[in-house]
Amino acid sequence: MIRLTITLSLVLGFSGPALASEPACARKIAEIETQIRYAKEAGNQGRVMGLERAMSAAQAHCTDAGLISEKEKEIDEKQDDINDILDDMREKEKEGRLDKVKKLERKLTHEREELEVLRQELADIKSLTGANSK
Repeated sequence: MIRLTITLSLVLGFSGPALASEPACARKIAEIETQIRYAKEAGNQGRVMGLERAMSAAQAHCTDAGLISEKEKEIDEKQDDINDILDDMREKEKEGRLDKVKKLERKLTHEREELEVLRQELADIKSLTGANSK
């Protein structure tokens, strides 16, 4: 815990003013640091290296507006996936392939759950940044 606090203090110390104006980015960086700690504890050096690259990129390029835009893009892509599944379901219903329809219904449920998670994440980011919700 002390190590995390020191590391986080160093991160915040080097980029404090930037992070203060970008609260969602500060949270993202803190989450990456936590993942790095878990990966180190698990001895997963490959994951540590990947997370350290992600940390560097986040520190250098993260903006709250960028995070919002990225999340909105993910939501649009997920909605496209849902629309594709609905189209497939209609097609399979016309063909009388009820076994496929059932399978697609399960997939649709899963995709809708993921969409709701993405929407909540977007709302969380917007609440951190003070951005208006859609």
